[in-house]
Order: sequence, then C-alpha cells, then structure tokens
Amino acid sequence: MDKIMKNLKNQKILELCAGLTGPPDFKNSIRLFHHYSQVSPFPHLVGFTRLPSYEVYAEKLALVSVDHGYLLRILHDSLNDTLEAHLLHAEEHKYQYAFLVLDEPRREFLTDAHGRVKLGKVKAESLSISASVCPPSGIFRLDPGGTLEPLYVEENLRSCHLQAELFPSGPQATLKVKPLNLPDGTEIKRMVLVVGDKEETLIAVPQKGLAMFELPPTAGNLGIYLYE
Repeated sequence: MDKIMKNLKNQKILELCAGLTGPPDFKNSIRLFHHYSQVSPFPHLVGFTRLPSYEVYAEKLALVSVDHGYLLRILHDSLNDTLEAHLLHAEEHKYQYAFLVLDEPRREFLTDAHGRVKLGKVKAESLSISASVCPPSGIFRLDPGGTLEPLYVEENLRSCHLQAELFPSGPQATLKVKPLNLPDGTEIKRMVLVVGDKEETLIAVPQKGLAMFELPPTAGNLGIYLYE
C-alpha cells in the first residue's frame, strides 16, 4: 500500500510540474501585465497611425511590461466584431515582427511592421487575457545577389552568422537557413522570413537548427528574423 501511495504521489508531482511548465516557451519572452489605469476612449491618440477611422475601435485592455518599455493595446473593431492588438515600443525592432503569445489556450501571433496583429474573434472577456511578447534576437537582410547583412543582433549572438542556401525548384525556390556559431545553450525557437516590399511573412520552426522556406516567384530582398 505504501508503494502504491508513493507512486500516486510521484504521479501527482509530475502532473503538477507539467501544468506549471506547459509547452516550451521563448527564452527571451517578456511578460506583460494589466495596466490598471483607465483605458483610452480615443485609440487614435497612442499608436493609431495608418489605420481607418478610429471611430470604429474601442480599447478593451492595455498591458505593459514591468519596465513600461512595452505597451500592448487590445482594441475591438466594432464593424467586424474582432479584436486587434497594437504593440508599442520606443525602438522599432522591438515591436516589428515580434511574437505575441496569449495564454490559456496558448496561441502565437506575429505582429506586422507597425506592431499590429489581428486576433480574430477571440472571446474578449478580454479582461482575462494574459500575454507575453518575444522580439527578434537577430535581424539579417539577404539581397537578390546573395549578400547577407546583419541589421540588428543582440549581444549574446554577436558571434553568430547565417548560412543561407537557395535551391531553385520550378516556379518556386527553397531557401535553407542555418545559424552558425551559436553560443552554448542557445536555441533558435522560430525563424521568420519577411519577403520583399509586400512584407509577406513566412514562419518556420527550425529542426536541428535548420529552417526551410518556400519562396514566392518574385521575392526581392529578404529579411531573416531569429527568435530565442
């Protein structure tokens, strides 16, 4: 009986640990917390440029990081009955093409070049939304001539460089990207390819450090984003 009870106890501990850890998360994720000041009735005042008339939007929730560097605004589009998230930061590379992770259930979204992302018909009992954000740790540009240029790299990835190989295959081409010389213990959890002027985004989960992208027929310059 004692052995059975011990096994049951160990099982409960394992279940509890699994519940606490959940799915693997981004190492560089930044937790966002509810901002308890009154939400803005005028969403155009903060981070609301290049959008249609603000009159169709209402702010449902605002979240901030501990250092108040990040502000996330959850807005309700009354015309489409959908939610949009607007991520704000003083530095562009912190809000452009950043992963926004909503909890319970875990869902990943990628912001656009303006820090915006459509959340769709998420139940906006939105006061219960909890979230974190993961900005890119490295940004590289690959031009059509094959020149690879780092645009932004965090300190711990200064020694890293990319190996990019293009394989033509009919109307489309396959781009293989592999980060080299990563520091010990560093894992790239996602890679994002931003294609040309249309800013089409392709997301890959690297396998053994290698990411593969099927390029559209006219790609132009490519932006390669790395996330830890």
